[in-house]
Amino acid sequence: MKVVVSTVNFIKSRGLNHRQFKQFLDDIESEYGDLLYYTEVRWLSRGLTLERFLNLIEEIGIFLAEKQRDVPELKNPDWLCDLAFLVDITNHLNVLNTRLQGKNQLISQLYAHVSSFQCKLTVFRSELNSGNYNHFPNYKKMAEKFNKTAINFSYVEKLDILIQSFQNRFSEFKKVKSLLDIFSNPFTISVENAPESMQLGIIDIQNDQDLRNKFNEGDLLNFYRCIDKNTYKDLRINVLKCASLLDLTYICEQTFSILNNNKAKNRNRFANESLEAVLRVATIKFEPNIKKIVSTMQCHASN
Repeated sequence: MKVVVSTVNFIKSRGLNHRQFKQFLDDIESEYGDLLYYTEVRWLSRGLTLERFLNLIEEIGIFLAEKQRDVPELKNPDWLCDLAFLVDITNHLNVLNTRLQGKNQLISQLYAHVSSFQCKLTVFRSELNSGNYNHFPNYKKMAEKFNKTAINFSYVEKLDILIQSFQNRFSEFKKVKSLLDIFSNPFTISVENAPESMQLGIIDIQNDQDLRNKFNEGDLLNFYRCIDKNTYKDLRINVLKCASLLDLTYICEQTFSILNNNKAKNRNRFANESLEAVLRVATIKFEPNIKKIVSTMQCHASN
């Protein structure tokens, strides 16, 4: 990443270089009109920057040569293959990241996204170990360009590290997986795998056609509102626990975007107190009952 970031900054942070580079891309009728900035804070920017950099690798090399700036990595086949592999695996991670940022997702949905990606990593590793690069199109193209036909086991090792990292980060979820499964779909869970305190309630639910029809409508939380809290006490407790596990990813991204929009150059004197108020109003989900508030106000007749 250091080579990519330094090269992008050399081109974009200097006004003359940036204008000349954009003009150069326009002159050669390049598919892309510019590079993208790399932002350390946001993971998605890393993937987009890497992919755009790879797509413009030849144009960047020509432009840097004209500027007499030597970047030997851009001529190194091994480095270019590593970059292509990094672009591919980062793109896969970006797909996961985007899915995790969806609004109003329940913890069971988020865990499903993560579990799915872990399974994909296992498939990727198996394919790389056998020399199959179909899920790594950028690397496959670069390897064919430089006739790199031998299996690169260093990439397999990197996937092993990534797989282990995911297992370590999400190991706590395995301890409550059965409870998440009950929460996400009580109709498909095996009763034998459920806690004894919930088993009889789950049997009743699975044999209640009205509840099954309600569940099939698709609104999980609305379905659980139809469950009698006294009859299914332990099941309701599990529902409340699972529903209270909030996804903060979307909230953080939303807040970050609002912060950037409100701290624009033309509002650089925006006080922290005012910014805090704007962020609170923009991100809160609470909707005031205006009619009730108005009804409590005392009318004052004009003189």
